[in-house]
This record gives sequence, C-alpha cells and structure tokens, in this order.
Amino acid sequence: MKNKNSQWHSNYDFIYEILPLILSYPHGVFTGSFKPGVSFYKLHFEDVCSFLGHVCLCGAGGYKIAQLAMENLKKDSPILEKDKFTIISSKDHTIGDVVAIILGCSRRNDLQKNKYLIDDSIKANKREYHYHIAYHPNKKAVQIIYRKHLLIGNEQMDKLWQIELALDKDPHSITESNKKLYHDAMIDLVKDVLLDRKPGLFEMQSIPYSLFEMNMESMKGNI
Repeated sequence: MKNKNSQWHSNYDFIYEILPLILSYPHGVFTGSFKPGVSFYKLHFEDVCSFLGHVCLCGAGGYKIAQLAMENLKKDSPILEKDKFTIISSKDHTIGDVVAIILGCSRRNDLQKNKYLIDDSIKANKREYHYHIAYHPNKKAVQIIYRKHLLIGNEQMDKLWQIELALDKDPHSITESNKKLYHDAMIDLVKDVLLDRKPGLFEMQSIPYSLFEMNMESMKGNI
C-alpha cells in the first residue's frame, strides 16, 4: 500500500505492490526496538529506495537477489535471521551493497568478522554479476547469477550509462530528450526486475555449504 507521504513519483506506484522481505532480529528484541512479543520486521522495496536516495535498477536487482536467496536458504524456520549471512560477490558494486544491507552482511577491518567479500577472480561477462550467499544457521548456500544485460542489451545499457556519466561531469549537458529517454527506461527496467518480466534474468542454484566455507576462509586468508 502506498504511503500517502511518499516522495517517489507516481510512475513508480507499482513498487508499493512488491511483497516485503521478512527477517527476524534477536538483537532488536534485546535492545527493546520491537513491541512486546514481536521479533521480526518487514523491509519494503521503498526502504531500499530511501537508503539509496532514489528508485533505481541497482536497488531493484539487489532486492530481488536478496529475495531469491532468502526463499532458497530456508530450512525448518520460515523466517531467517538478519546478520547470519555471508556474501561473496564477483564485483564491488551497488547491487551487492543493497544485498548486504538487507541481509546484514557488513564489511569489517577485522577480516574474520567480514561478511561481505569481493572475489575478483570469478569470471563473468559484461553486466553479469555472481553472488554466493550462505545462511550459516541452516548450513546452506546458493549461487545467484544476475544477467543484467538481458534487460535491454549491453549496447542500450551503454547509452544509459553515458547519460549518467555526462550528468556527473556536467549536468547542463543533458538534453531534455536524453532525460526523457533515461526516465522512461528506468521505469520499465525496474518493473522488469521486480515483476519477473524477463526470463533468464536470474539463475539460482544450491551449492555445497562446505565449499562456500572453504572459499570464504581462503579469501580471508589471502587478503
């Protein structure tokens, strides 16, 4: 349901229909954050938009990846606990940052406490992102591949990216036609990701938890 005080454009009203992600958090209970008898919370896509400062494709991709991971890492308990995940990402990117924020995977200077790792050795095509995500209480792990280029192709993505770069360099250089092109594309792209309108965009498979642990420890030992 749309928040009547929402700051987002009406073109994005569809985001309020996206199901929230539900996570438990015993630390929140301990600190007195929750009402009595409550131990979980709902995180909406709108919350991700507020974190990033805008509705965007990276936020949509990260939200969807976190959703897929949570759905496939469940075992006996239907609600997973925030802060019990680890992510290994093929790229240091905003998409991974969103996944990390949702699942509670913070980067730490203490490498043994770092739960958001970047593995540049993972081979991936242009605009293809690989994520290995583990949920430790269940000793389960998954690999999720996000083939972002399947949305509109790398050539069209490059055009949008050039508009972004031009905006950063000189905002006055952006023409009204380029602005409209970008705005219209973002609405469709975010909708495609969140509403599963592009077959093959995400590939999910289970991976051995023991293998994930070995990779994680190896990376921490080599940093």
